[in-house]
Amino acid sequence: MMIDRDSAFLDAVRSVAVDVAAVHADDVDQQARFPAEAIAALREAESLSGFVPSSLGGAGVSLPAIAQACFELGRHCAATGMIFAMHQIQAITIVRHLEDSPWFTAYLGRLHEEQRLIASVTSEVGTSGR
Repeated sequence: MMIDRDSAFLDAVRSVAVDVAAVHADDVDQQARFPAEAIAALREAESLSGFVPSSLGGAGVSLPAIAQACFELGRHCAATGMIFAMHQIQAITIVRHLEDSPWFTAYLGRLHEEQRLIASVTSEVGTSGR
């Protein structure tokens, strides 16, 4: 049932937000560094594949659950929330445009198995982000 999946997903993300992201947020901000601890905890909780359909190994959670997860992470560590949101935008785009593509189907399976973090280079200096 979707609601049960969403609840379990959000419980795991809230735990990461409170127990890991919040603990390291000041250092992440002060050192202007990647929130490695929080991202590792999200990987361990298999949260990076939250929107990936369950048929491909992901949690298959709803878009509102993803949005709530971004909020929960962001209120405890802005950097973690932003990175998670940007990753989910990329993952959701792939899921929404899958159209039975064997390459993307395999990629989403690997995203779940490896808990890959997807990034977009379009906003970086020197890659058309100016």
